[in-house]
Amino acid sequence: VKKRRPESISEERVEPLSDTILQDIQNQLTLNTPAYDRNQLTAGIIHIGVGNFHRAHQASYLDDLIGLADSYSNEWAILGAGIMPFDAAKREILEKQDWLTTLVERQADYVSARLIGSMIDFIPVEPPNHDPLKAALMNPAIKIVSLTLTEGGYFLNDATGSFDPTHPTIVEELANLNAPKTVFGLIVQALKIRRYAGMPPFTVLSCDNIPHNGDVAKGAVIGLAKLWDEELASWIDSNVGFPNSMVDRITPMTGDAERQFVKEELGYEDGAPVFCEPYKQWILEDNFPSGRPALERVGVQFVPDVKPYELMKIRILNGAHAALCYAAALLELKHVHDAMDHPVISAFLDCVQRNEVIPSIPPVPDTDLYDYWELIQARFGNPMIADSIDRICFDGASRQPKFIIPPVAENLRDGRSIDGLALVSAMWCRYCQGRAESGRKFEPNDPTWDKLHETALKAADDPTVWLNMSGIYGDVGKKAIFVKSFSAALESIIEDGVELAMLKYVKKRRPE
Repeated sequence: VKKRRPESISEERVEPLSDTILQDIQNQLTLNTPAYDRNQLTAGIIHIGVGNFHRAHQASYLDDLIGLADSYSNEWAILGAGIMPFDAAKREILEKQDWLTTLVERQADYVSARLIGSMIDFIPVEPPNHDPLKAALMNPAIKIVSLTLTEGGYFLNDATGSFDPTHPTIVEELANLNAPKTVFGLIVQALKIRRYAGMPPFTVLSCDNIPHNGDVAKGAVIGLAKLWDEELASWIDSNVGFPNSMVDRITPMTGDAERQFVKEELGYEDGAPVFCEPYKQWILEDNFPSGRPALERVGVQFVPDVKPYELMKIRILNGAHAALCYAAALLELKHVHDAMDHPVISAFLDCVQRNEVIPSIPPVPDTDLYDYWELIQARFGNPMIADSIDRICFDGASRQPKFIIPPVAENLRDGRSIDGLALVSAMWCRYCQGRAESGRKFEPNDPTWDKLHETALKAADDPTVWLNMSGIYGDVGKKAIFVKSFSAALESIIEDGVELAMLKYVKKRRPE
């Protein structure tokens, strides 16, 4: 790995990141800095939720685009925004460094650092009324309001996956819609005022890593608008764009080690640097009635329908995480790259993907699914990301119905094998029994851990008890073929250990 900081930079000269030292950084470091005059930028986007992923993904794409000499994209800079206390804390950090972000891409044999300058301000976070954000939303130059809120920020009903008007926060919002306090209340109010002022509406662009994210955002905005004004809801439905998108870049949390890396290797202090893998992907539906930046020039794919790409990612990437994590936890491996280095786990994962997961995915335009799987394997093997097994084991009760059970159902319908996926689900059950194979006790790692733990212990004697969790398994848990395969897999794990159980599947399914 090439050091980015010259030996001439001493501890005494380490200064905080800011526009003031930007010229010195450009002169002294092998570091990519903004290839444009930030003073010439104006904001066309408000982004709500300025976390690490946003800065590694959307902000870096816009930095790339604005940096093109002939892109004429200076009007597409970002205003950061948020409504939560942690948003205010992030704003305080970024304000001190003139909204600049250090982005470090790392893999085993490669390190590259750059400064992202596409965010030019961060709207003051002033609860409970959020007047600065309200005012910014009325700026006619703002053509896109983008979001990274996480799934919990969309007020979804757990059973239906749709907007929940009975959510306590929404009920509270409805009591005083003229003084909204939620992101969606603020958006609805701004669209209403813009409509009656004769201003074009902005596009609402979800950048959250959830399926059909544009549809989910639309459901929340229109769902809330209907409770306020049916005519307004109809107008929003007809005039506001809610493009679906698929976003992808593995971006871990920032800690002291990352901040120290910037100080030692780059020679300045950044209070909130972002570290990520080199790979990034953004696939978007082209539904921006008020205009958009020409992101296709920097690698963003615009497609008529993002759903095939979403399904590919959910089944292959997210499904592979769900398939490896519980075996890794039972064997007390710490990180995803450790699991990929384990000869049995990696072989098992490859067999399941090739024999049971990829055959369940319809063709994706201009994409070879097996090539995509090989790309995912390489990304998972990146030791510099250090993605924790505990993180991807979390909330299996939500992950299994999204990532594992649907391909099981389709394979049962179409007469394909389900033994590997049944073993994956059995490993989750064994994990929920609460101890690693060494006997070490697991800490609770699911919002419904107590119930799962109790059910998993009973399943050691009667596996159907586990499959009777209808909210997770639905009709699949009643299918005789799956019941038989799951029961055999769980018995094998308990009697022979998880490694031997996986090895049996590999020997059965992998060609000699």
